[in-house]
Amino acid sequence: MVADREYSKQRILSVLDPLVAKWFSNKFRELTPPQRHAIVNIHEGKNTLIASPTGSGKTLSAFLSIISELVDLDIP
Repeated sequence: MVADREYSKQRILSVLDPLVAKWFSNKFRELTPPQRHAIVNIHEGKNTLIASPTGSGKTLSAFLSIISELVDLDIP
């Protein structure tokens, strides 16, 4: 499957825990192309391969949904 759909920043932030979404918005002005294509798919549990140059946001794309889910769990 090729991720040919690019999601808006609003859509991406809507799938994240509110604290993570706020942090992301405060830390980064815009999303990179890999982030626009991958974050929602990863959040939905779809297998996602991100091939992009170094420094393009691949790692954050891969972990953002996981971080969001951990924050949402709020385990003491």
